Amino acid sequence: MNQRINDKISILRQSLQAAGIKVSERENGIRLKLHNGYHVDIFTLSNNPDSLRARLETDEPDPLRRQAYVESTQNSIIDSLAGIASVEPFKFSREAGGSFIYNSVLIMDEIFDDNVPIEISEDAIEIIDEVEPVSIDMAGDDLAEFELDFAFGEENRLKVVKSLAEEAIENLEIVDAKTLRQSLDMMSLKRSSGVRLALTRIFRSATEVEELETAIQEEAQKIVSPQDRAELQEVKSLCANGFLDPVVDLLWQEVFQDPF
Repeated sequence: MNQRINDKISILRQSLQAAGIKVSERENGIRLKLHNGYHVDIFTLSNNPDSLRARLETDEPDPLRRQAYVESTQNSIIDSLAGIASVEPFKFSREAGGSFIYNSVLIMDEIFDDNVPIEISEDAIEIIDEVEPVSIDMAGDDLAEFELDFAFGEENRLKVVKSLAEEAIENLEIVDAKTLRQSLDMMSLKRSSGVRLALTRIFRSATEVEELETAIQEEAQKIVSPQDRAELQEVKSLCANGFLDPVVDLLWQEVFQDPF
């Protein structure tokens, strides 16, 4: 592997490890061990060393669950490589020995993919001799309203001051038990599912922010098996933008200890 490819792989490895993903060395690339239990290989093509590929292999037979795993894997990699590389959607490649193989293309962002120095002509440089200070007069109340929380979520959306817990409470207040059951049924969660039971108990007990946070902490301690964690990862993908989205986000963060 030439030095240019080594540099790209090294940049990817550092970004992924900084995001809390376990990374090991592989021939012509690296292997990622994700929170949902799956491995993803990032490697270069032997006939085109400058091209980077990601490969996911799963033996999940159910198409819906398999697609949820693929999407959650893709989202995890996208978040971990934000500003470093773009990740194209994983596409089904083939089935082999009961395993389903999906491939994706990784494209390094321009700043990390160009070793040529940037030349700036003198004409392109504007010299500002004096800058007059700008005075902003804001009352205390106006300043409080202007405050923003610059935390980025899974889809890198900007969140305002109102917390995720408050959003969760507001969402739960407008639904009843029947709507909750129907939503959980649509996600194919069995009545004995640990994740389903956790969400149901949270719904019943949480009417204030503090109660919600306590309930989520208690339920997160019960989601310990690989099956329950994989199911939670699947639910997180399936309920995106739904009324359960903030609750599931909070539970997911507590289980995997990965706050925004």
